[in-house]
Amino acid sequence: MIWYLYATVAVFLICFLAYRSRPEKYADLMGVSALLALVFCIGNAITVLYHFPDALLASPILDLFLVGMIFRSNQQNPEVWKTLMVGTLVAQLASHAVTIGLWKTGALTEHGLWTYVVVVNVIFVVQLLTLATIGVGHGLDCLRGWMSDRRHSALAQDAGQ
Repeated sequence: MIWYLYATVAVFLICFLAYRSRPEKYADLMGVSALLALVFCIGNAITVLYHFPDALLASPILDLFLVGMIFRSNQQNPEVWKTLMVGTLVAQLASHAVTIGLWKTGALTEHGLWTYVVVVNVIFVVQLLTLATIGVGHGLDCLRGWMSDRRHSALAQDAGQ
């Protein structure tokens, strides 16, 4: 559980650095990473306060909020990563619905619960990797530009001598 917190903070910081570098391009990335971190924290706080499985009832509401925000952002400024985020969140909502349905009907087995936890965790990792890839890609572009500038300045100095 603590590793998910570290990963969430790391992705948030990566997105924040991309945003600080080019706010006009990465504002949506920063907003989505902040919302994902917020939903992660609220979800964990609800789990601590209300315990599982009762806390599971809040997950669809949190994810639906996140889907709505990202979907609206994608309508205004379409990007592939936003579509992927919406898709993963819809899959997560479906897994919540199936698990809650099985739980409320008394048909949720230990294996079903384990499968749900694995699915939700894999989806969360995909979401984090999606956001981190965009931020790291920007960082690599910056590094490539910096190296190119250094190479050009070194060539200019050699030509001047």
